[in-house]
Amino acid sequence: MLKNYYTGFEGYPEIDFYTYINGEKTGIEMWEGYFDSIMNELSPVDGRWVSLAYYYHLYEGWHDESPWVIPDNKKALEQFETIDIKILDNVTQEVMMKLIKLLKDNLDNEIFIECS
Repeated sequence: MLKNYYTGFEGYPEIDFYTYINGEKTGIEMWEGYFDSIMNELSPVDGRWVSLAYYYHLYEGWHDESPWVIPDNKKALEQFETIDIKILDNVTQEVMMKLIKLLKDNLDNEIFIECS
């Protein structure tokens, strides 16, 4: 089952993070603005973008190929965990926590990002 953070934003870009558990698609559907708010809180590492921020800032990955498999769930999780969640608004905090949980619970599973 997908947790929906897209309702009310129909007609705007949507980003889905999901995996399959026992054949069932599970993850998060969100308005692109929530994802942009999260990604804008990431900082370069040693002057370079890494992990998901690399693909985000170069408009590669899920921008080119959707659905797209996150290449390294552990690195994506570590990157998200660097964000000070208190600076995000309440809904974006909730989305952030759901993303972290999805990654933690599925480190060894393929996690897809899909744009629509």
